[in-house]
Parts: sequence; structure tokens; C-alpha cells
Amino acid sequence: MNSDIKGLGRETVDLRLGAVYALLTVVIDGYLLSRIWRWAGEQTPGEHHAAVVQTVSLLGFLAFTMLLGVAVAGARSTRQRRWRYAMFSPLLCQLLVPAALMVYLLLNPPHFSIPW
Repeated sequence: MNSDIKGLGRETVDLRLGAVYALLTVVIDGYLLSRIWRWAGEQTPGEHHAAVVQTVSLLGFLAFTMLLGVAVAGARSTRQRRWRYAMFSPLLCQLLVPAALMVYLLLNPPHFSIPW
């Protein structure tokens, strides 16, 4: 039964949206990696190790959110729809986590005291 498949007839739109989401995710992660590795030639061994850990953490986060997106799309959807969900999930997480942090900090501002 083809009528049970989600996203049937929207393959082109799903492919294009998936490509846009993937491009936005690459731009955000490229910026994050450029910040992590900005002084790659001048790093001490401890800083280099921290940069490697941050890079692996970022890639692991991306892989996990992509798999989460595929799982949300479900088995009864087209490949194009699973691709779109897989590309939208990391982008959504990378935009929602900083937004949630900003809202938290606005609602519960940190208290700084100046010693003089």
C-alpha cells in the first residue's frame, strides 16, 4: 500500500529542504570548528587534546541528532523525508540549545559582585 507511506509526492521539496538544512548545519559547524581550532599551530598539548575532545563531541552530537531525526521520520516514510528529518534535527538542536540558554539566563541572571 503506497498510500501508507508518509511524504509520498513531496520528494523534491523534501530533498531541497534537506539540502538547505544541511548547508545551514555545515555553516554553523564550520564556524564552531574554526573557533575550536583557531590557534592550532600554537596550542599546548593540553589545549590540543581539549580541541580534539570538543571536535569529537561535536561530531558525536551531530551523528546522534541525525539518527534521532531519522527515527522521528519513521520507517513508513520516503527516503527523501528521512533525509529532511535527519538534516533538520541537528539544525534545530543547534539553534534551540543556545536559545534555551539565553532564556534561562534572562530569567535567572547571574549575580556578579565587584569587590571594591
